[in-house]
Amino acid sequence: MAYQQILFEKRERVGVITLNRPERLNAWTWTMAGEIRDAIEDCNNDPGIGAVVITGAGRGYCSGADMGGFDASIKEREAATDAEKQRYQRNASEERETFIRFIRRSKPIVCAINGPAVGVGLTHTLACDIRIASDRARFGMVFVRVGLTPEACSTYYLAQIVGLGQAAELILSGRIIDAEEAGRIGLVNRVVPHDSLMDEAMKVAAEIAANPIRQVRAAKDMLVRNAVESDIDRVHDLEFHYFQEAAASSEHREAVRAFLEKRPARFH
Repeated sequence: MAYQQILFEKRERVGVITLNRPERLNAWTWTMAGEIRDAIEDCNNDPGIGAVVITGAGRGYCSGADMGGFDASIKEREAATDAEKQRYQRNASEERETFIRFIRRSKPIVCAINGPAVGVGLTHTLACDIRIASDRARFGMVFVRVGLTPEACSTYYLAQIVGLGQAAELILSGRIIDAEEAGRIGLVNRVVPHDSLMDEAMKVAAEIAANPIRQVRAAKDMLVRNAVESDIDRVHDLEFHYFQEAAASSEHREAVRAFLEKRPARFH
């Protein structure tokens, strides 16, 4: 499929999505969001793909939402009738699957952050699974600086990832931090030299993709659901359910045979 604002390719068992508006530092649009979702869903439905990498073209990862789109939406809201505003609010509240819910149920996603990642350019990565940053990357929760508030569940994810104190400073100040600080506070898994970024991201994604898909997706589901589960018995029950399924699976049988035969397991 030909996309307008992303590039998409499959490299062995990894799907690679490149945000492709380099002249705007890959500013986020609704078109881009829809194309990313479509490409990830393609990977979700492809048994030959086990993980996804998202990166940016040019010198930026994603500079946030396209402000031109904000201008148009402000004018549209100002011109809307009360009935139209009520309909918009009703449609928004009835949305079946947000982008974040979609990311949470998808195959593992590695973000290879090659440059500035601010606003939605940062928040969408928080719901992904692994963040690897170039030493040229920059990060900012800049919402308050443009008269907005954080979105995409970032007030939950950011505090969970870096702790409440660090999250409060980043969100309330709106300041931009460099890759070194992002690595120090745990916002990203690691910082690597810029020229090594895609090699490192592909290596991690390939390690994930080499594992059996069903068990990887089950493990991700447990991480997502148990992160907010306060009842330890429910945590145990979910783990027990998935473990029992996995223990009876063909993938586990293959792993046992491979161990006994002293050979690599053939999951795919």
